[in-house]
Amino acid sequence: MAVGYYHQGTAGQVGHDDGFGIDVAWDIDLLSGYPHRIFVAGSANYQWLEQIKVAPQLLSWALKDRQTPLLLMGWFTELMWLIWLLRIFRQAPTIVMSETTPLSFSAIPKPHWRILLLRWLLQHTTANLFIGNRNRAFLREMGVLEERLFHVPYSIDNMRFATEAKRLLPERHKLCHQYGLDPEMPTFLFSGKFIQKKRPLQLLETYLSAGLADRAQLLYVGEGELRPELEQRIQALDLKHVHLLGFLNQTQMPMAYVLGELLCLISEPTETWGLVVNEALACGRPVIVTDTVGCTTDLVNFENGWVTTLDDHSELTRMLLLAIERRADWNKMGENGRKKVAQNTFSAMARGVVSALRFIREA
Repeated sequence: MAVGYYHQGTAGQVGHDDGFGIDVAWDIDLLSGYPHRIFVAGSANYQWLEQIKVAPQLLSWALKDRQTPLLLMGWFTELMWLIWLLRIFRQAPTIVMSETTPLSFSAIPKPHWRILLLRWLLQHTTANLFIGNRNRAFLREMGVLEERLFHVPYSIDNMRFATEAKRLLPERHKLCHQYGLDPEMPTFLFSGKFIQKKRPLQLLETYLSAGLADRAQLLYVGEGELRPELEQRIQALDLKHVHLLGFLNQTQMPMAYVLGELLCLISEPTETWGLVVNEALACGRPVIVTDTVGCTTDLVNFENGWVTTLDDHSELTRMLLLAIERRADWNKMGENGRKKVAQNTFSAMARGVVSALRFIREA
């Protein structure tokens, strides 16, 4: 078995992340312990010239073995589509894993031929992996047979987040003072890229509409193109309880969920899952998410959080206020969330892949 990466990105080296708008090097080793090959050094631009240049090596690698199943992670380049198509024509077993939901698929207009081609490719794929209920619904709508669907519940390293959060929690007061937070005030958390899709400005305006500027803190963890607008709004209104913590690397992220007590993810339909919800739940924190976030039906219910309608400013305002009123329940809700996300593990994902391989072998 070998893993092929189109490009290395920020794994094991510094690279520019367009979403965060900064240079990043992930501080967790993603490349050791297994055979792998990287076809584009550094970060990729996915332009035609680059794809043509890498095509001979990548096609040779992906098509040389007609017996061993190949797992394709999505369909993010034209070259990936070509590999997918050629393997189907050669009757080589192929597994595809995607994140797409009906909402995310319809959110971006596509030519009719592209939809038809994608439908045909999915229907003729040997096995399809789905990360959750909405991803499964998309695959069924595209005509994929139930027998070719295998569940790989989208996961993070629950143990690492939970263990580190437990270690840091007794130091929360000290950490709050270190980062300019009031440890006694309820703290809402935004974690992610400051981009339109994740609505960081809308969260700030709702926080203000709810009259929480002096009753609760709003903590932003991340970076991105909307940071200047956030800073301008915070400074213009002299918001003493809204804090921009900046970018935290992977090993630092549990601290975000120690400082922030309730995660808010109010993303647009292109948020196909929302792994920050997994992170928050693993750290024992309740969540507020919009109904357009992909993981909502899998991970969030009244026992561990709240689901609000996207673009319903009044409903989100009421939800923030309701959350404040129920602050005494946050710890219990967090424990419920920890139990809920316990089913989403790397082991569970591996079992889904093994089930797909068994299906291929027995077909």
